[in-house]
Amino acid sequence: MLKSNLIYWVREDSRRLRSLTLTICSEKDAVVIGKSGVAALRRERMRRLLDEARSQGAKLSYRDLSLILLTSKSTLKRDNKAVEG
Repeated sequence: MLKSNLIYWVREDSRRLRSLTLTICSEKDAVVIGKSGVAALRRERMRRLLDEARSQGAKLSYRDLSLILLTSKSTLKRDNKAVEG
């Protein structure tokens, strides 16, 4: 599996945009989907995207994650609850 990155622009304030480099696919994804399925893969990607954004000094909203992961905000909120426990 290839590693794939995305340049994503987030709004810092009402005037400024900031670019983030985010990993969409990684080598670990094949292992996660093989062992745990699609929902686990989506949760792993969500965690990775949030961690990468945080390490670049930015935050991603549910809207951002929804656009990047091509899923609904309600699914992401449900996944977040499952991850937090």
